[in-house]
Amino acid sequence: MSVLMNRSSPTLPPRARWIYPLVRVLAAVTSVSPPAALTLAAQSPSTQDTASTQVTGIPNLPNVVTVVPFYWKANETDLERTKVIIPAEVDGRRGNFVLDLGDPNLDLNRTFLQPSPTGGVDTVTDANRIPEHDGEDSAHVTLRIGTLIDSFVEPTLGGPNPRQINAFLNHIFGNFSWVFAPRLGNIGLSVLEPFETIIDYTHRRVVLIRLDSAGHRLAAVPAYTPKWTAPLIDMPLAHDARQWWGIAVRPFVNTVDTLTSANNTETKMMDTGTPTNDNDEDILGYPFLSQLGVVGFNHRTHQFILYH
Repeated sequence: MSVLMNRSSPTLPPRARWIYPLVRVLAAVTSVSPPAALTLAAQSPSTQDTASTQVTGIPNLPNVVTVVPFYWKANETDLERTKVIIPAEVDGRRGNFVLDLGDPNLDLNRTFLQPSPTGGVDTVTDANRIPEHDGEDSAHVTLRIGTLIDSFVEPTLGGPNPRQINAFLNHIFGNFSWVFAPRLGNIGLSVLEPFETIIDYTHRRVVLIRLDSAGHRLAAVPAYTPKWTAPLIDMPLAHDARQWWGIAVRPFVNTVDTLTSANNTETKMMDTGTPTNDNDEDILGYPFLSQLGVVGFNHRTHQFILYH
């Protein structure tokens, strides 16, 4: 049984304005049944997922902290090299995801997944494929990233959420035809809220540390000790409960002044899904974030973090 959410088109962040005109085209392209091999590839375990591998200074507490190396492949394109791709599982279906700070939600790929009668997701096959359309399907799923399990409730719907929705199935990001295809979706901000999220571009890995309700780590992780923090700025849009994460930077130069924070006066949105810094749209993408080496985000304490 499919539950359709006919959400009206929201006011979009600058990054997304160019995406929605492509949705109809992408839906038409991705509605074609993919070869069975591709469907299986999206669900097969990745031999590169070494989330249980211990790193010096990270405790062996699989329910509290996990280390997930970036997924990579041979002959990556220049665009693919700018993405943070990690393996994860959604309701037991395993595949690759973009960790995307420019996505406020958990968006799943309708080429491979559809709502199940129990409210989660099922694998799509030729026998049970449903027609693609311009709307979204919704579900409540359990997401496993490395050793951590997350079954959060989507916080941005507004009002009661009796079905405990936390994921949307769509083609908004062209998940079948875009980079690292096939992949199962984009992991956005609502997924990351319970964790201190560390993107280690230097060692090409993502580290998640579970937080208490006040935003404190549930275990000491000496390998990632904060050396500088700045306010993490919520950037909600008018008439839209969803939000994006921003930071104040020095005007015109897309850098943070870690010595004199008062010089950081221009707020811009951070987006690991954007390969460039878009000055016209006030977006800080791959060049800004990767050049900092190791960046972290704690939404419960509203901190942007750099580490020793």
